[in-house]
Amino acid sequence: MTSAPVSIRPMGGILGGEILAVDPSSPPEVTGTAVAHALAEYGLLVCQEGMISREAEAKLLGLFTADAEFHCAASGGLAPARFAGNMDPAWRSDRPAILFLRAVQLPPGGGESIWSSLQAAYRSLSVPMRRYLAPLHAGHGRSGHAQVWRPLVAPHPVTGIACLDFSPDFTRSIAGVPEEEAQLILKLLCDHVYTPENQVRIPWREGMFVLWDVRIAHHYPVGGFAAAGWRLSALSAPRAPGA
Repeated sequence: MTSAPVSIRPMGGILGGEILAVDPSSPPEVTGTAVAHALAEYGLLVCQEGMISREAEAKLLGLFTADAEFHCAASGGLAPARFAGNMDPAWRSDRPAILFLRAVQLPPGGGESIWSSLQAAYRSLSVPMRRYLAPLHAGHGRSGHAQVWRPLVAPHPVTGIACLDFSPDFTRSIAGVPEEEAQLILKLLCDHVYTPENQVRIPWREGMFVLWDVRIAHHYPVGGFAAAGWRLSALSAPRAPGA
């Protein structure tokens, strides 16, 4: 038995904590609250294969409510548009709070993912730019779906820390701003979110899984995702468990 429902070790970057242990005897609501607060602090949590027991893993996954599986055809890699649509839910009116992704199988050359901190990206903007962006609303859209509008900057519900609500893939417009100006702002934010200072890059290993708070961390698949051989399992939660 661990001394806490979930034991986390900081990864040392702008984002990230490593799950070292989950107490299988703690009540689900206690585990959920611990996970919610850990995600609010670290943005994403990584757990390597075999780090926690199967019983503890089942307890952790029991916090989620919806699941899906993504398979890569033997002849090609994971379709980028399909992957982005599931792993970046900014376009959804029912956007989940957290996502889970496990590498069930990797291609021979492996693969990596980048997560960008939307908190760090906002914090590292100049004060005049933060003041300009704070009252704006952004429209997020995907082909075939109605555009969803939310504040471009919003406090995190657990910490109150301001985050950009921005997706390089799906944030398309800004309310009350001329189109040319809006596109300049969106290009600036895209470049800023993708600067190395606002990111962590993590290599995948088979059996490894990652949880991240979509209000804090933006996921971007990089090296290896175009290769054949992936098998990924994904889950989502409508709100952070225990929050």
